Amino acid sequence: MNSVARIKVGDVFEVDTPRGKAYIQYVSHNEMIGELIRVLPGVYDKIPDNIKEIVTGKEEYFVHFPVKAAKKQKIVELISNFDLPKGLEIPKKFRTEIMNNDGNLVGWHIVDYETWQRETISELTEEQKKLSPWGTWNDTLLIERISQEWTLENWR
Repeated sequence: MNSVARIKVGDVFEVDTPRGKAYIQYVSHNEMIGELIRVLPGVYDKIPDNIKEIVTGKEEYFVHFPVKAAKKQKIVELISNFDLPKGLEIPKKFRTEIMNNDGNLVGWHIVDYETWQRETISELTEEQKKLSPWGTWNDTLLIERISQEWTLENWR
């Protein structure tokens, strides 16, 4: 394995966006879908003095993102390694949109992270609105969503 691409749980990376620098933390690796990250809140002009507070605080959401490849291609830059926040639990469920052929939202899949079984629902409960997105985002989508201040709450 190329040492350039080696990453460890807790590694925090800087991502350049059109709005400034954002930060993500590597959480775990799933054999089927890849690396899971926490997208940390805020966009900054430079690495914030309180980065440790940001890392130990609540994330915006979790998403799968190819951190190793992004690091190797210099899309993300390793800043430091921090312990995962105390009590942090990897989500047991994620959600994804169901669209019709016209691109309109017609429902949601709630995906169980352990079994990959999907439950189809037409409307989200308040609790389900807090579920992170299912799937893997590439750097373009991650940067676009961070730049647009995308949140779970404003996701349709």
